[in-house]
Order: sequence, then structure tokens, then C-alpha cells
Amino acid sequence: MSRRTNAGTTRDRTRDERRKSLDVLLGRAERGVISPTEAALLRSLVGAEIAEGDAARRAAGGQQAAVRREQQRVAAAEAAIVEAEQHAADVAEQLRQYRAVYGPEAITTYQAAVRRAEEAEARAARIEEQRAEEEARAIRYANWLAAAQRECGAPNWPALPETIRDRIAAAPAA
Repeated sequence: MSRRTNAGTTRDRTRDERRKSLDVLLGRAERGVISPTEAALLRSLVGAEIAEGDAARRAAGGQQAAVRREQQRVAAAEAAIVEAEQHAADVAEQLRQYRAVYGPEAITTYQAAVRRAEEAEARAARIEEQRAEEEARAIRYANWLAAAQRECGAPNWPALPETIRDRIAAAPAA
């Protein structure tokens, strides 16, 4: 940082000295008492001033381009902020309308309804599991009864009790 400050100070000093010399030489030229050596010096000093001015304009042009880019970025950021603020205002208005229709506790009511629906779905799932278990148990029982019916030689289910009674009666007493 001190190097830049020193360079800037040196540059400023050089420019000030050059301008003082220019002022003296221009005054002499104005009076018409300038020597050929002084005229050459005047030309070189003017050339240096022109070159420094051109360099300053180029630097300023680059800085102006950077400023324009930053201005565009700021404008885009401001537009995004305006858009976000508008979106927030739209959402707030929509929330206000929902609350007007559904009441101030609409979210709590909705959450409670969702919770009750989930509980009802869980109960329905448990009931369905129980029904499936009962059906499986009934099928196992029916298969057991059918197997028992076949073992007994019963021709059909309604005659099973009589067939069992007949077999018991026909069986030799032990």
C-alpha cells in the first residue's frame, strides 16, 4: 500500500513539475522569446501531458464500463427485490383471503383434519388386517372341516352330523 502511495505521490510531483515548466514555456512562447531548445522541451512536455491525459481517459473509460456493469447488477438486484416483495405481498394477500374464508385458525384446523384423517387411515388399515386374519382363520377352519368331512366319508356338509352319528353307532364297542 505504501508503494502505491509513493508511486502516486511521485507521479503527482512529476506532473506538478511538468505543468510548472509548461506554464513558464507557454509564457515565453506567448511573448515570442522561446529558443529552439525550449520549443523542443515544450513539445515533449505537451506530448507527456497528452499521453497522461489519454491514459487517464482510458482508465476512466474502463472505470465507467465497470460502473455501468455495477449499475446493471444493482438494477437487476433491485428488480429482484421488487419481485420478491411483490411475491411476499401476493402470498400475504392470499393468506388473508384464506383466513377470511376458513377462519384465523385455518392452518391449525387443517393440521387437525390431516391428523384425524391419518388416524382414520391407520384404524382402517388395522381393521383390514383383522378382517384378513379372520378370513384366513375361517378358510383354515373350513379346510379343516372339509378334511374332517372327507375323513368321515360324508357325501356333503349338511349330512356330516348324521354321518358322524351313524359311524359312532356302527363302531364296535370297545
